[in-house]
Order: sequence, then structure tokens, then C-alpha cells
Amino acid sequence: MLALTPAILLRVVRRPEPVKKLPRHRRVAIRDAIAELMKVAEPTAFSLEAPSRHGLRVALIFEGWSWGQADAEAALIVLSALHMAGARRPSWQMGQPEYCQPGVLPPPPRETCARCAAPLPEGARRYCSKVCYQAAAIDRNRRADAEERNAKEKVYRIAWSKRQPARLCPSCNRSFQPKRAAQKYCCDTCRHDARRLARRTVPRLCEAD
Repeated sequence: MLALTPAILLRVVRRPEPVKKLPRHRRVAIRDAIAELMKVAEPTAFSLEAPSRHGLRVALIFEGWSWGQADAEAALIVLSALHMAGARRPSWQMGQPEYCQPGVLPPPPRETCARCAAPLPEGARRYCSKVCYQAAAIDRNRRADAEERNAKEKVYRIAWSKRQPARLCPSCNRSFQPKRAAQKYCCDTCRHDARRLARRTVPRLCEAD
């Protein structure tokens, strides 16, 4: 009979990833650009917190960063941008649907449907039927997805742009930071001026008699 050998449990200890940070000038440029977007965000600056962190994290991962390093750096930059934008996290009480500012009366109950403006049946608060409720939810989710996708792409382009070397505009001879890989001119005005000049310099062929 074979003797039972004791089981040996091995514990794998993962080494913590080294702290990695962006150069100061690039970190400050990205933070300032995100803060400007957050200042005009609706309804609050926090609506861009998750998309900004996602877009910046993806940009850093494409540069060779690990997920953990990219997420940690993106979280710090986005948090600093929120501070610059003057955003303050609301309390739990402020996040409740029935919350009103001190001294402000709550709005009166609705009498018509928020989607089709039909009279609300007894017991309904916002929508007259399940069809209106589902249609409003679909529209709301579609708008939220589009806004979030747009914010992610903007922050990704910001992170990509701050990494590129400056280019020289062939129209005004000024240096600029490209926002796209194929960008040749610093602005739309220079691009339109170059096209207008090219049309004037192209010789026109005379039509044969």
C-alpha cells in the first residue's frame, strides 16, 4: 500500500508593480485639458469622470503601460482635473430623488406624460404607459452612451496629442500640437487658405474649339 504523501501548498506572492508616472509637462497639459472639458460638462463635472479615466487609461495602455499602472495614473490625473474644475462630491442626502435645496419647494406633481404629454392615469407619476417608459429609457440610454463615447474619444485624443512633437504649419509657419495623425495645418483657417491658394495657382486648360 502506498503511503500518503502530505500535500504541499505553494503561495504565489506577486510583486507590486513599480510606480510609473508621466512627465510633468505632459501630465499638467492633460490635466488642464480635461479640466476645461469638465467645466462645461452637463449636468455636473462628474459625468466625465469615468469616461475620462477610461480614455486616458486606454491611451497609456497603447503606449505600453500595464493596466494597473495606466489606471493608477489616469485616476490621479482625473482627480486633479476634478479639483481644478471646482467639483465637489455630493452627500448621500443630495443624491436622493426627493432632495431639494434648502428653501426651495419641491416641484408639483406632474399631470401629463413626460414623453407624449398625454394625461397621466391615476397612480402614474411620470409616464402614462409602459410603452412611454421603455421608449424614454431607450432614448436616455442612447444619449448617455453617445456622450460617454464622445468623452472617451476626446480624452484619448488629448493624451495622444500631448505626446506628439510639435509640427510646423505650412500656411502660417507657426508650430502647433497635432490632434490627429494626418493633421497638416494648425487650424481650419489655414487649411481653407491653402486650398484657396492652390485653386488659384492651378493652370486652367483651354477648351478645344
